Amino acid sequence: MRTTAFLAVFPPLAVLLGLVAAMADEPAAKKPAPPRPTRIMPLVVVSPGETKTVLFSVECTVGITRGGGLAVAEMVDGKRPAIGLPRDDDKTFRRAGVTVTVPDMSEAPKLDKRMRSGALAALAQVRPVFPVTVTADADAEPVAIDLHLLDATCSGHCTTDFTVVVAAPEEAE
Repeated sequence: MRTTAFLAVFPPLAVLLGLVAAMADEPAAKKPAPPRPTRIMPLVVVSPGETKTVLFSVECTVGITRGGGLAVAEMVDGKRPAIGLPRDDDKTFRRAGVTVTVPDMSEAPKLDKRMRSGALAALAQVRPVFPVTVTADADAEPVAIDLHLLDATCSGHCTTDFTVVVAAPEEAE
């Protein structure tokens, strides 16, 4: 009875105590979902039996350095793979009838030099250019593969991500 009389005299306290009691009865709030990635990822679409050459440009050098040069590897669950200094095995990626190849340190400068004197001379004067070759076997099934591309040089690392998509035969036409 005293509590009721006390709360009658202090209505704001009664409201506050009512809110606290109501919150105690509610289940704990769910944890917010992690933020969605906000990256823009280039797509390389190939049809079964097709090969495409995709050009990339890079701030780092593409030539022989104390680093390991270019490497390509699959991302799993949106996470970039841990690539140390690239090895020869990291120059070619193969899965599900898809082959992706990056040039090694002896090829990349020659390819860049050709680009500098060719149609992309304006871009090549700003930064190096190198090709990535994407091939889908003739019997490759439709698939999307997220890949991570790395250039490890003695002055640092340059990286990007891209997705290779093998189109379904009816989508390829």
